[in-house]
Amino acid sequence: MKTNLTLTRNRRLRRVIVPPLAVAVLLWCALPGCATKTAQLPPLTTTPHSAWLPGKFVWADLVTDDVATARKFYGPLFGWTFRDYGKYVIAANDERPLAGLLQRPRPKDREAKPRWIGYISVPDVERAEGTVTNAGGRILVPLQNVPGRGRQAVLADPEGAVFGVIKSSSGDPEDFLADPGDWIWIQLLSRDARRAADFYQAVGGYEVVENTVTNHLSDYVLTSEGYARATVRAIPEESARVRPTWLPFVRVNNIYDSVARARELGGEVLVVPKPGLLGGKVAVIADPSGAAIGLLEWSDDLMKGGH
Repeated sequence: MKTNLTLTRNRRLRRVIVPPLAVAVLLWCALPGCATKTAQLPPLTTTPHSAWLPGKFVWADLVTDDVATARKFYGPLFGWTFRDYGKYVIAANDERPLAGLLQRPRPKDREAKPRWIGYISVPDVERAEGTVTNAGGRILVPLQNVPGRGRQAVLADPEGAVFGVIKSSSGDPEDFLADPGDWIWIQLLSRDARRAADFYQAVGGYEVVENTVTNHLSDYVLTSEGYARATVRAIPEESARVRPTWLPFVRVNNIYDSVARARELGGEVLVVPKPGLLGGKVAVIADPSGAAIGLLEWSDDLMKGGH
């Protein structure tokens, strides 16, 4: 997930409702290594001599109790194709692997809460785990060595927002402007944006840039290697139902067509496109199981103006 720093003022989200997580149920052993005992996963990148890009979000996993329905939703919506690796399914866009779908048992005593988890590239997963716990976060799934993939773990920040860290064995996917169907952005919704920015600065090695533009839609930009990697948005006080969470965005050709298609496929629209929100080029939906994901129609016009 990548953008030039000049783009960051234009990719923002005002509001998304995300239900609380049943973390202990959904994330137990929620790494692909637990689900792929016989099949070796493909590397994050097949580009020769790929470099590591610390701080970049390089992968995402959907943890869900219904992978079959997720495939039927995301395939037609984004043009993704799928390949099975045991209980772990890899989604690809134009033959580029970009996400995993992991089947977890449906809880017997509570509603399932599927969600997307973004993975940050780090130089040392064990060090990242220590940084997280020292700063008040938690280790949800400890470090694992995943054949063909690298070393990774699933963590939670002090507010409970879930994310992963990974040291790829093949290097990281290079920076490029996302095509339709690719991840194009990710945003953290936080009760304390400054504290959250400082936390992730320690974990991911980011430079934190405060957004001082009038009427801005996010408060801080997390940058590395000269690129903006993510934004941090303070949850409005009146939005009591909004939980701290990471929200990834996929690039689409036409935001209104994609929203309509999501509805046809059984999804729910959480945030509709609005003219005052990035010129109506952004929306947030939930798949049929309830996992939230953002949609962004990219154009050069998004680089203009102060958002």
